[in-house]
Amino acid sequence: MRGSVGRMRCWPGYLAWSCWIVSLCGLSGCWGEDRSLSSGPVKPSFPGVKLAVGALGDSAILTGLSAERGEWVASRGGDITIKDEPVRSLDNLSDLDLLIFPGQELGNLVDAEVLELIPNQVVLPTRPQEDESAKAGRTESTEESPAEAFQYSDIAPVFREQVTKYGADRMALPMGASALVLVYRRDAFSRQANIDAAREAGITLQSPSTWAQLDALAGFFQGRDWSGDGAPDHGIAAVLGQDSEGLGNTTYLARATSLAQHRDQYSFLFDADSMTPRIDSPPFVEALRSVTAWKRHGPPGIDRFDGPGAREAFRAGKAALLIDRAERALAWSGGHAVGVAPLPGSERVFEPLRQQWETSSSPNAPSYLPMGGGWLVGVKRGHSGLQLDAALDLARYLASPENANRLRAEATFPMLPVRSSQMGHGLPDPTSAPDVDSRQWSDAVSRTLMAGRVVPGLRIPEAAGYLEDLARARVAALDGKDPETVLREVSQAWAARTKARGTQRQLWHYRRSLNSLATLPQPPEQGK
Repeated sequence: MRGSVGRMRCWPGYLAWSCWIVSLCGLSGCWGEDRSLSSGPVKPSFPGVKLAVGALGDSAILTGLSAERGEWVASRGGDITIKDEPVRSLDNLSDLDLLIFPGQELGNLVDAEVLELIPNQVVLPTRPQEDESAKAGRTESTEESPAEAFQYSDIAPVFREQVTKYGADRMALPMGASALVLVYRRDAFSRQANIDAAREAGITLQSPSTWAQLDALAGFFQGRDWSGDGAPDHGIAAVLGQDSEGLGNTTYLARATSLAQHRDQYSFLFDADSMTPRIDSPPFVEALRSVTAWKRHGPPGIDRFDGPGAREAFRAGKAALLIDRAERALAWSGGHAVGVAPLPGSERVFEPLRQQWETSSSPNAPSYLPMGGGWLVGVKRGHSGLQLDAALDLARYLASPENANRLRAEATFPMLPVRSSQMGHGLPDPTSAPDVDSRQWSDAVSRTLMAGRVVPGLRIPEAAGYLEDLARARVAALDGKDPETVLREVSQAWAARTKARGTQRQLWHYRRSLNSLATLPQPPEQGK
């Protein structure tokens, strides 16, 4: 370590977690067995226990849960009520036991002290003593124990060690992820006339490794009849305007990450020692200028595209390139072969302590994950005894490999896998997107979620408010306002939000959300 507390020599490696496989038996509180007394696992049982599950934000995520609850009810003897209406406020959690929420809300939930800690280790209770005749008649079982079935070590490091944790505390379990990818029309890259024209222009028609190469491709395809239908087409479809999905912010921040997330830094949007915003620093200004410039390389109206608008433009063949969430693959098919690649990186990266640009020997390409990393399931604080055991068991059940795999395949609320073993399985339903290369999709998702450096989106209290400030600034830049000016205004707005909540308290949350910097166990008092 040198310089800032937030500075490091290399991105932190992950510890070996083999001992955690055994410890996760404790997530249900009472499902373990004493193998000296029993040869097979004891299934947890919660007769008469009633649990209520709700979702913070979009309740569509509960659609898949409705189909899965029967197995838990049948095997545990408890009951599950699913709240159809989304939870709009943290004041409306009194009748819930489990909460499903985007990772972006974790700071709000921690600040309100709403969530129960998920235990990493617990002493397992033993089965009551059996008589010798019962033990003598028992045969050896090959059934997996609950810990082995959960396969904790299979969860990708970013979800195991970052997204589900706040500092050293595990606050939730992962259910599904979200990540951006680059989508492209394969015929635009393989048509001979395009290949010849690209060669003359000094451009190689392949998925780009740098943002500069992506910009060149978008410019090359703009106004060209790359599809061969006799009409000029366009280069790129991307969300640039205001949108309910937050995809415009995500696209911008994904590009900014490759410029601003130095390999020696933990912090990204704020200085981790002072909570000073970095959003108006050179890498963020350059990223906004570059993204705004895509207006020249997209279909008419691109500056007001939301997610559905960008997908429709790509699906209709109006653009050769699309930046979108990987889980939205079903919306890309339009009767033409579609390729998928990870987002590119940058040849330069900004070093914030020296305030200097550095050239990377290979593209700087840390991944940026929207919504704080994805969707999590947490247990509401305040329960004890069998009720708490049942709630922890249900959380583990929902995050188990089989159930998480089924839940993410729900068409009404698609999610990406959080387990490394499932990232290579391809699209959940390849027949529903026959034009999308499933192998390339898997590769892009795996490389994004398993990258050496992954940056989950902002997770501090009032994260949504900070991002709303940014969205307004992006739109102002699209309307012609200088990017440096609008980002300076964002910085001022962020500093005001931080001061209103208490600078030291927000700094505690930000450092805590990075999972790597020292903090006190409890935040400063409100307003400080």
